Amino acid sequence: MPRVLALDTATQACTLALWDEQRVRARHAVEARAHNRHVLTMLAEVLDGQRLSDAVDIIACGVGPGSFTGLRVAVSVAQGLAWSQNLPVHGFCTLTAQVHAAAASGLLRDGAMVLTTIDAQINQLYARWGRWVGGRFLPEGDVVVSAPEALPLPDTLEPLVLLGSGAHYCEQLPSSVRDLAQVFDEVTPNAGVMAELLGTGALTLAPQPAYELSPQYVQRDIGWKKLAEQVRRG
Repeated sequence: MPRVLALDTATQACTLALWDEQRVRARHAVEARAHNRHVLTMLAEVLDGQRLSDAVDIIACGVGPGSFTGLRVAVSVAQGLAWSQNLPVHGFCTLTAQVHAAAASGLLRDGAMVLTTIDAQINQLYARWGRWVGGRFLPEGDVVVSAPEALPLPDTLEPLVLLGSGAHYCEQLPSSVRDLAQVFDEVTPNAGVMAELLGTGALTLAPQPAYELSPQYVQRDIGWKKLAEQVRRG
């Protein structure tokens, strides 16, 4: 079994873990906008004095969607570590990682429809639909970025579980979602869960060279204003 170092900083959670064939050593903190200050400290803690080259076979990284800055932190750290030791990388979807975190916490039952979300700010959310079947997440459609009220809906919703920070927009979501959903808005990706699932083969590893790792931004039309267009505050 490969020894997997997993990390994700795409959400408000900064999460990093090492699976070493027998156990998971993990660090997890919900501290928005501070990931760059914590992730390398977490790495030193889980390595516990070992050299990276002696402890890790592959680096798994959450590639989003999520915070623009957070994605850059995770991908740059993963690439830098991989290049320094000539290690392969594996990118995983942050929204899917949230589903596995929820399952590990006993929040999903077999056959449930799952809407996994992340707050994309500017009154939008990142979302992915799928169904939890036989211990696996089966996506239905691609990752989308959408205003809550315009979220595309699958044909069948019941039973429905709504995960992640995008649930903050619950009152703006279509009524069919609001009426049916069991909501767990504090669920975030958990690197310990991902490291173990990938290390034991419960999820398939797809090793690639570090240069191929790329953030999944999804968001294209961001409503930022140039400085000259902003109203000055008096």
